[in-house]
Amino acid sequence: MPTPARRQYLDIKAQYPDALLAYNIGDFYEFFDRDAEVAARELHLTLTARTFGPDELVPLAGVPVHAIHVYAARLVARGYRVAICDQVSPAGRGLVRREVTRVLTPGTVVEPGMLAATRETNLAAIAFGKRDPATGIPRAIGLAWADASVGAFGCVQWPAEDLPHALQAELARLGPAEVLISKPVADEEALAADWLGAYRLTSCAEDAFEPESARIRLCRHFNVATLAGFGCESLPLATAAAGAIVHYIGRVNASLLPLLSDLRTYETRGFVEMDGRAWRALEVVEPSHSEYASGQRGVTLLSTLDMTRTAMGARLLRRTLLHPLRDRATLEARLDAVGELVGAVGPRQRLGSLLDGLGDLERLAARVTQGAAVPRELFGLASGLSRAPAVIAALEGCDAAELREAQAALDPCDDVRELIARAVADPSEATGRRVRAGYSPELDALVESASETRRWIAALEGIERERTGIRSLKVGYNKVFGYYIEITRPNLSRVPSDYQRRQTIATGERFVTAELKEHEARALHADERIEALDGELYAGLLMELARAHPRLRQTAQALARLDLWLAFAEVAIARRYSRPTLTDDTSLEIIGGRHPVIEAALDGVEFIPNDTQLADLNAGAAQSRAMLLTGPNMAGKSTYLRQVALITLLAQAGSFVPAQSARIGLVDRVFARVGAEDDLARGLSTFMLEMVETAFILRHATERSLVVLDEVGRGTSSTDGLAIAQAVIERLCAVTGARTLFATHYHELAELAETLPRLGAYHMEVAEREGQAIFLRRVSPGASNQSYGVQVARMAGLPAEVTARAEALARNHLIAGDVTARVAETAAVYDGRSDGASGADELVSDADRELTLALASMNLVAMTPLEALNLLFSLQQRALASLGMPAPRAP
Repeated sequence: MPTPARRQYLDIKAQYPDALLAYNIGDFYEFFDRDAEVAARELHLTLTARTFGPDELVPLAGVPVHAIHVYAARLVARGYRVAICDQVSPAGRGLVRREVTRVLTPGTVVEPGMLAATRETNLAAIAFGKRDPATGIPRAIGLAWADASVGAFGCVQWPAEDLPHALQAELARLGPAEVLISKPVADEEALAADWLGAYRLTSCAEDAFEPESARIRLCRHFNVATLAGFGCESLPLATAAAGAIVHYIGRVNASLLPLLSDLRTYETRGFVEMDGRAWRALEVVEPSHSEYASGQRGVTLLSTLDMTRTAMGARLLRRTLLHPLRDRATLEARLDAVGELVGAVGPRQRLGSLLDGLGDLERLAARVTQGAAVPRELFGLASGLSRAPAVIAALEGCDAAELREAQAALDPCDDVRELIARAVADPSEATGRRVRAGYSPELDALVESASETRRWIAALEGIERERTGIRSLKVGYNKVFGYYIEITRPNLSRVPSDYQRRQTIATGERFVTAELKEHEARALHADERIEALDGELYAGLLMELARAHPRLRQTAQALARLDLWLAFAEVAIARRYSRPTLTDDTSLEIIGGRHPVIEAALDGVEFIPNDTQLADLNAGAAQSRAMLLTGPNMAGKSTYLRQVALITLLAQAGSFVPAQSARIGLVDRVFARVGAEDDLARGLSTFMLEMVETAFILRHATERSLVVLDEVGRGTSSTDGLAIAQAVIERLCAVTGARTLFATHYHELAELAETLPRLGAYHMEVAEREGQAIFLRRVSPGASNQSYGVQVARMAGLPAEVTARAEALARNHLIAGDVTARVAETAAVYDGRSDGASGADELVSDADRELTLALASMNLVAMTPLEALNLLFSLQQRALASLGMPAPRAP
């Protein structure tokens, strides 16, 4: 039979079976049973045991109360949910009452020590509509997300024709720490292997996602009769997802609900669409792990551009880069703001000095509304608000609409600052109270009464020494016996009759008097009442300040926008970025473009700029819409592809760009297939994944898209790879019409430029000196005539005899299919009949012998007519070359 204490724990744990229960006992939070084993393993704690009753020995692991958030943060970061169970009744006789006060989950943490300062912590919820029996794809999907640390709350719904890529793209942008789905969806076995399994999923009861229940829940939460004002009344699945978030937050930490004071309904079609792999391939906010990565560990476009001065500005920069826009008017307004700050030295410098050291007002305001802000945070909030008038003054005379709007949105919140200054105790004074003296007469009277009592107790020692004549008499205090008068053993005969013995110690006795006990009781009662009243007053103060949350958040967001425009301006000045010209056509013209990340990493070393010219679709078939870029590995093809995509993204984020000039027809999507990856968890090899992504691009790219493809077809045989690459570039040029950059090592494809409309052939320039390839990093018209693979292998450190042998084989055309000749020559070399390059030259110096060996190697029975024709053409080229005659072009 469990003891009462054990029964209390088990009852509470039964309410949170999917969480680790941190159970407050005195100065520790204890984990029991299986939770203790998990906590000990994950936190490197000592696993001990505790007895409950005579027969039950329970595993135990504990952490100090003051460090719970440090340890809980580590558990949450590993994907666990932690239920914090606190004592809610004073310790005394009988069982202390306890209850779970909050549940920490990856998507709902708001404690400052558990949050990344420069990125959001988003909680997402997905509501799936009924599936189409034919395709298995839901007929519609709703998504909602919330960042409880600042009170952001939004939702969106997509029809079937936008699925599933729209949901994938939005999740990639949001990067949610936790995703809520209904339990029936979570139980589907197919989901575990799907892309959604990459996120931390939390299953909720199905009724949490029921649209009508969610609508009623949201109306109750916002205290409205209809959701029409929020724009989601006709979006049942978006409503369902938003309602699920409110339901979940109310269950795990209801104190966060007041932060969700508004719901924004939006459409993703206003953003440039990209999937998760494209974001990674371009290293926008996360570094790529492919062999084509920038080479700088952790260096991304975000880190390169981050000259923001505040945490809220850094978060806005990240959101802005992940949400490039299609609306030219909005982008022009952003560029106007950046441009004005670039040209206005005085305002730029004043604004920078005012933003330096500014606290995270956005999250501080949320802490106030949550009722969790401490005095130090309130003083930080007031200090930040005090800069608003100076910021307003610094923006006087600005012409850009974005700057004027930010100036108008700045509210110094004088009433908030005045209340904090008048009511909140200075934390540096260490009084132990949160309410300032003079704010509450009742509290001041209690404090004065307690002070008088303590002054009387402090004077008691001198009074009693004089009364008793005992010079060694001392007045002391301990937690067990309270205040006492201590008399040493030799002086016990002189103890007055009104002293009452309290304790015997080795050196004497301790006594109390009736008057001392009365003053002690008065002091203790005053302390308890002071603490309680101080808490009540401070809670009321936070409630009063919380009413200003909309104004506080508006001011914080205005400051964040100013920080962002200022950062864009300072990057533009420091790195010689220029303002792009945005158009509504489908052209793309970049003069002197540079890769922003690599250029910054070069630290002063000159980056070789390159141009890009892709004509508008209506410019005529003679104008290039696609670039076929050939050249060896290491020559810079991937860098060039990435820089064009990044320049386009920067322009559509509202930033100046690393180029001498840029004229960019707004894109609707950016597709980037750059680098070699696999997805073995889904059973996709490198080549299979490449084909899956290429198929997606070919099906979804439009004439307004930008397509960046690198080395399509490299994961299979040369014959198949070349055929696939040609078919893909033909489709993009002749059917899709998208602006395309297609890098390949198949330099044979460059001949397509002569017959395929809208395709231009370009190559990476390479100089060769004494057998060494020198990569010039310049893009020039025309095709590359060789791959320089042996030179790259030599640079990589392959043994000299291996590269010499490879060079001989390549020079004598034995790699291209002459199996018998290659085998014969290899036998000659390794039998000692030849010594590498000279032996190979001797073996193939006779053209007749070469052709004979080639013919002997043919398997005519297994050949297709096309393969036979290609082989015959190859033999003809060799025969003509041996006679010194020019070879004809391939058909």
